[in-house]
Amino acid sequence: MSAIFSDPLFRRGGTLLGGEKIELDDAGNPIAGKNAVGTVKVFQDVEPTGEGKRLSEKQVYCIAVRYTGSTVADASTVAGKRYALDGAQENISAARTKTNADNAVPSGILDEYLTGELRQNDIVWLVVKGPANVVSTGTIAAGDRVVQAATPAGTSVVHGASGASSTVDGNAIAAAASNKCRVNLTCDFI
Repeated sequence: MSAIFSDPLFRRGGTLLGGEKIELDDAGNPIAGKNAVGTVKVFQDVEPTGEGKRLSEKQVYCIAVRYTGSTVADASTVAGKRYALDGAQENISAARTKTNADNAVPSGILDEYLTGELRQNDIVWLVVKGPANVVSTGTIAAGDRVVQAATPAGTSVVHGASGASSTVDGNAIAAAASNKCRVNLTCDFI
């Protein structure tokens, strides 16, 4: 029996199906990973690579969700972006927009450590609460409130930025650098 059926949990930086064939039923729905979707896991705030450098004493809350968007050859290009959850809070397919944020659509940060290929119908971690490195634009200083940018989708900006959402996602832990910002995310749906 494959490990994906006996243990629904997997490490950050990877996907549940990690290169295994993604089988579909007769209706075109993915079979593997159904039991993992919706699982909430609390991780220590450590880098999942190398020696596991501890970044803080805070906890990182993640939800296992199915990625239903188009396959992405290099997941690091979408890692750290905010994605909107579907109505059942089980799937993500596209980066969150300002409209999603203004309408209080639940969302989270696609695992910022994700690398390699991100395949359609694979299972990924979505960070919903606690510290995360998020894709950002503009100047953000430590302590600033962070919100959804008007554009591009899935990107964070400082609260009060022109055209941005007023829905606060969290507070910057450190100043933004190289289009990334470490943010302590807040969440009210888990």
